[in-house]
Amino acid sequence: MKALSLPMFLTIKQNVIEDLTDHLIARIENVTRMKTIILTSNGITRRFPRIIDTMKSTFNDLYVFYVEDSTYENALEAARKISVEDYELVIGIGGGKVLDTTKYAAYVSKKRYISIPTVLSNDGIASPIAVLKIGGGRVKSFGCKIPDGIVIDINVIKNAPIDLLKAGIGDVLSNFTALYDWELSFKNGRAKFDDFAYLLSETALNLILYGREQDIQSDDFIRQLAQALVLSGLAMDISGTSSPCSGSEHLFNHALDQFYDVHIPHGLKVALGTLGSCIFQHRDYSVIVDCLKKYHVNVSPEKSGIDKDTFVGAWMKAKSTRPERFTILDIVDLSTSYLEETYYKISEVLK
Repeated sequence: MKALSLPMFLTIKQNVIEDLTDHLIARIENVTRMKTIILTSNGITRRFPRIIDTMKSTFNDLYVFYVEDSTYENALEAARKISVEDYELVIGIGGGKVLDTTKYAAYVSKKRYISIPTVLSNDGIASPIAVLKIGGGRVKSFGCKIPDGIVIDINVIKNAPIDLLKAGIGDVLSNFTALYDWELSFKNGRAKFDDFAYLLSETALNLILYGREQDIQSDDFIRQLAQALVLSGLAMDISGTSSPCSGSEHLFNHALDQFYDVHIPHGLKVALGTLGSCIFQHRDYSVIVDCLKKYHVNVSPEKSGIDKDTFVGAWMKAKSTRPERFTILDIVDLSTSYLEETYYKISEVLK
């Protein structure tokens, strides 16, 4: 088992972003004396102008780097600036594009990194994986490290688009089929296994799968979802692989991203993929359907803009997106007729 490396702190509370400077001073010794770089977007600085102004007036040396897109080149540009100009602390404030860019830049430059998400749409807030664009409409997952600290403001998350919260739910639910695929890979001698990482991923799943709170914009639910996403990130870090949270359902998502023009959040695509993977794994998927309906997360192919041909084609191409990853797709016979039957079955059950 890989050595456990936990963040220095994890804060999930109301209005913490308004007191961010004081919070960081309380958590990190001599933080205001550190040469600090913030990676964020123009939209975030417009939403929270006081945060940057307060930090600039308190920190001895602070620079704001604006992330326009999560490309590999942008991440390397940020890493170069951090390394060449000797920044000591890297802070990412924003959504997935900002945080993926920040975590990879911090990893390359070997600096401490604080993650401050403004949405809870996937487990990237705490995972050791950065998903970056590499050109030609393609994305690639790069290994890095988990944050040294995480700050989640419940109020900020509550005011984010509700579809992104629903995407976060979908990303956690994908652990259901990912864990099955990981065990399958281990039994076939294709992967190492880690019981503690499995436990963390399963615990994250159960927090959402069997949670009683149905209002996804309530403080309690946002806290639960944040905890689940952080646990998923830790599971990946401990195991040294994304397998505890990424299986055949994620390969379906990769195929949609790489070969088709489907513009819905990552978490909603993997939630749909989870239902397909459940069918291929010959498992009862009613618990997943019930959970999606409980939280009013509609991932029906029609609503998602995924027609039958796209659904079938994405599953046919899914294995090719990560040929080294052993999943149920290496065993099941994905004929066109079987996939069409799966499409209609999922469409019917999600009505």
